[in-house]
Amino acid sequence: MFATSLALWVTAILIPIAWLHIQVRVTERCRRTVRPHIERLLIENRWLERHARGPAAFEILWDRELVRLRRAHLPRPLRAVVPIGGFRRLVRAEFASILPAELASWTFVDRISSSQASYEALMLRCLKAAGWRLDYQDQEHFVLLRARTRVVVCLHWTDRDIACLPISDVAATAERAGSSTACVMTNGRFSGAARAMAEEQNVLALHCSQIDLLLPRDRTMGTPRRVPGSGLRLAA
Repeated sequence: MFATSLALWVTAILIPIAWLHIQVRVTERCRRTVRPHIERLLIENRWLERHARGPAAFEILWDRELVRLRRAHLPRPLRAVVPIGGFRRLVRAEFASILPAELASWTFVDRISSSQASYEALMLRCLKAAGWRLDYQDQEHFVLLRARTRVVVCLHWTDRDIACLPISDVAATAERAGSSTACVMTNGRFSGAARAMAEEQNVLALHCSQIDLLLPRDRTMGTPRRVPGSGLRLAA
């Protein structure tokens, strides 16, 4: 009787300790999974906050985004250990690791521009500072030159997710211009369908802070992936 009671007592102590240990290990694994995406997530967070209709609307949109991110990045067994509240705290802690100066650099263009016209004017200045020269403009597309390299760019200001039409349009313009590189560069973000089309049509889908990735590449290569930890830099 005493041995049974002692075993139950020890088990009652060890189970919570083991559960806490599992939570710590799983949380660290989740942190490592999310960390490579944290800069993009922070940029999108600030973009959603700026263009939402109010604080309440922003909270709804961001909560919906966190649910989607948790489902996309965490397998089902990990989601059982890390509830949505824990995932929210994890993302918030990773946000806190970003220096304010870095965030200000990444979101500079979105904060300064308020329309398509102001966005285009500011981005053309940034591209010129990065060494690109405007050859000519084909409707809403810009044909840029640098070191005998021709790139067709669509500068797209938006307050909602970008759909597929800008991707197909810039790809068609690049074909007419004889350029092997086409790019849509936005202050916002791309929908899943737009990213899939960009991958399929060999179009660069970039945030406006990724001017350094506006480089020609082999047509057999897909949309470039930013190396984790390399950071996003605004050429301005």
